[in-house]
Amino acid sequence: MFFRERYFKKIEPFIESDLIKVMTGMRRSGKSVLLNQIMKKLSENGVSNEHIIFINFESYKHKDLYNAETLYAYLSDRLDVKSKFYLFFDEIQMVHEFERVLNSLRVDYNASIFVTGSNANLLSGELATLLSGRYVKFDIFPFTFKEYITYLHLDPKDDKVFKDYIVYGGMPQTFNFKNPKEKEALLTDVLDSIVYKDILTSLSAKNIETIKRFINYVLHSTSLDFNAQSIVRYLKSERINTTPDTIYAYLDAILNSMIVRKCSRYDIKGKKVLKRQEKYYVADLGLRNHTLNFDNMDYGACLETIVYNQLVADGYEVYIGKIKDHEVDFIAHKQNKKVYIQVAYLLANDEIINREFRSLEAIEDNYEKIVISNDAFDFSRDGIRHVNIIDFLLRGI
Repeated sequence: MFFRERYFKKIEPFIESDLIKVMTGMRRSGKSVLLNQIMKKLSENGVSNEHIIFINFESYKHKDLYNAETLYAYLSDRLDVKSKFYLFFDEIQMVHEFERVLNSLRVDYNASIFVTGSNANLLSGELATLLSGRYVKFDIFPFTFKEYITYLHLDPKDDKVFKDYIVYGGMPQTFNFKNPKEKEALLTDVLDSIVYKDILTSLSAKNIETIKRFINYVLHSTSLDFNAQSIVRYLKSERINTTPDTIYAYLDAILNSMIVRKCSRYDIKGKKVLKRQEKYYVADLGLRNHTLNFDNMDYGACLETIVYNQLVADGYEVYIGKIKDHEVDFIAHKQNKKVYIQVAYLLANDEIINREFRSLEAIEDNYEKIVISNDAFDFSRDGIRHVNIIDFLLRGI
């Protein structure tokens, strides 16, 4: 079982805190394994098993605990106010009004509480105001390239290793299989479980085939501009009638499932976020490529997606940049650090080189500017740094 140190280091300072530790991420991204690793660390540190309580709400045996009052009564029978307990709740969103239970446990008992959820809006409803200022949130992602090669003991400079990561993504379960057909079957299962358990349920929808087609469209369009009207026309060409409002409702459900993330556009000169000009990036390329039957790879879009996911996993706030008539692929901001980034699969000729560097040259401030590509040769110029994609994925920016 691979120890995900990047997350444990962030969570460790809060283990004994009464703040509720909330871990969110798409299904199968490793949240449950992380809970087990925290529990294992507690046991190694001398905490008795009687004081560690774990409930996986995806298990049918816990179906009677989906009600807040029932869950609280169940736990109250097992807790006492004289001892400290460590409570672990996997996929807590399946419990109706779970926030009330968590808040009461925090108030009534000496408990350190850990929860996971596969919904981006896990703590955005009205009941979440009960927990305002009383929780700390951690986003959990599929394996980064560095985690991938570390787990499988692979050579990061091997071209096939990186190509496999682009094709099959970083879902931990796929690493257990070497046969491509087995990997594909696993990705089918992941996508189906997300579609049926999360997206369709949240929409209470009957037009299942339409939603599936829309999901595939969004996954295929990773890194491309999003336009609801163009999707309406596309679906109409497929003899499916819908409206932009319906498209945005579908999109909200997909975003909540966390299989894609929204990246807003930022006007660098005007210093403002632009509305309805965003792009969407799939959280794991294996899902995207699976829906395309691993055809039409578009390595440029794949590389841009990998860079976006790495930046977000590293804690950066990320925007698409707009400067006059130019677009900058990413503005990455964290604390006092800001970096402008262009991404290209290969800087294959002078036209591509000039295009990628020109957008960064149009920016007049003094923050760092980087071009990331799969080239081994260093194309740095005029104060703009060129970084190989593997070096970026292993060392960051």
